[in-house]
Amino acid sequence: MDLYVLGALDKAEAEDVEQKAAAYPEIAEELKTLQVSIEGFAQAHAVIPPAHVKKKIFEEIEKIASETQTKSISIAPRKNKFNLLVAASITVTVISCALSGYFWSKWKNAEGQLISMQQENQIFAQNANYMIDSSQLILQEKNQYFTFVTDTATTKVILKGLPISPSSVALVFWNKNTKEVFLDVKSLPIPPEGMQYQLWALDNGVPIDAGVFDLANTGNLQKLKSINSAQAFAVTLEKDGGSPSPTMEMIHILGAI
Repeated sequence: MDLYVLGALDKAEAEDVEQKAAAYPEIAEELKTLQVSIEGFAQAHAVIPPAHVKKKIFEEIEKIASETQTKSISIAPRKNKFNLLVAASITVTVISCALSGYFWSKWKNAEGQLISMQQENQIFAQNANYMIDSSQLILQEKNQYFTFVTDTATTKVILKGLPISPSSVALVFWNKNTKEVFLDVKSLPIPPEGMQYQLWALDNGVPIDAGVFDLANTGNLQKLKSINSAQAFAVTLEKDGGSPSPTMEMIHILGAI
């Protein structure tokens, strides 16, 4: 449709666009919007030709007229009027070509700027949609966490620091019905290189692996392995990737249900 508004289509293509515009009101409205946008853009960027361009054109006119008149006098004195008409015709041609070239250049520049603006608007719209989708996804996750935490079947367990790490704190949310476990780390020391924290559920004194976790998500709920039954939860510091059994002397935090 941009090419139609700019007059760049052949007759058959233009008629096809006009037929579609007559059949579909939304296409006609889009054509009208494009025409208004392009006219407004062209008016806003209209530029008066510089004075030196005008001066140069008239100098060429005078030069051509002078040469034409001189030749007319020396060759055919009785044809002065005809020669003047020829000179005038040439003058009009020169002016038309110069002005056409000048305004065509300006129009192409304006067209290029308009296309650039349309592309920028499209990119902006895509970025805005991405931000909206991301925000909706985050909000959906927050709502799911809130629903899980406030569920009457969910138990909150406070894990407090032991002598090895007295200021450490974390929260465990365990749902007895869904068996899901979420961890919210409030404070834990940064582990040494090659070490990682691991959560354990204690069921009748037997430790059950609930998964390893990182501190990068401190302050956010992290979903770990589901646990069928537990009376307490604990966190130990193990080798990177976790351990099949807890290192008892490396228990940092512990909490009973």
